[in-house]
Amino acid sequence: MNDRRGSTALEFGLVAPIVLTLIFGIVEFGRMVSDQHALDYGVDAAVRYAIVNSASASAATITDTFTAAVTPLLGNCAACSVSVSFNPSYASGNTVTVSATYDWSPVVGLHILVSQTLSSSTTMTVQN
Repeated sequence: MNDRRGSTALEFGLVAPIVLTLIFGIVEFGRMVSDQHALDYGVDAAVRYAIVNSASASAATITDTFTAAVTPLLGNCAACSVSVSFNPSYASGNTVTVSATYDWSPVVGLHILVSQTLSSSTTMTVQN
């Protein structure tokens, strides 16, 4: 009879790092996709605010709307950079563009995912 004591521990030691790397990679990729979605949502909310409130909106209130939209999803968005491009007259036919970037970095120190800058931009036209 062969002595197989310790073979299970050896097999676990060989497979566990691969499985854990896969699991952590999936979680980090999910975080990155979620943060990109949050950035897209914030930009869309800011542009909609500018279009709906075209008579009273300013670059500051549009930026505040973006920050309010992403804060529940990204937390304090200190790593966000927002730019607003619009014509303050808000005449019908003018466009409003809101662009934002976010410096994303993985929580787990895997070498398969590196820090990167996520970006989003939306343009809408004032209708009335």
